[in-house]
Amino acid sequence: MLCAFRWGNIGEKGALLFFSSQPIPVQNIKNVGRFFRAKEKVYYMLVNPKGFRDEYIRVQIVKKEEKTYHWGYKIYWSKDYHIDSSVDYFGSYFVIDEPGYYFMQIFSFDDFDRVIARNDFWIKG
Repeated sequence: MLCAFRWGNIGEKGALLFFSSQPIPVQNIKNVGRFFRAKEKVYYMLVNPKGFRDEYIRVQIVKKEEKTYHWGYKIYWSKDYHIDSSVDYFGSYFVIDEPGYYFMQIFSFDDFDRVIARNDFWIKG
């Protein structure tokens, strides 16, 4: 199952964001998914064939709130990373304690209005 999406016209053309419950080697991207368990590591890999324009990226995880009338959103977690801009990929992991529906979006520091890649996932209790 391949789980990498680019929503509409948002983001860099061809940039893909993958999630997995195991570390993702860039040479062999497999075992990707969208459903994970709370309190376990979720690995992600951003592959950007166009390369990066800046040496820093901002990774945000946004949670869709079910308790609001129209499903509001809140930034659950955000972190800035210094990356090696000579390669066309970046990977790391995160841990989420709260079950729910989330999406990750990644920005370049030179333009916080344009998403490089975005993808959604579920955390089960």
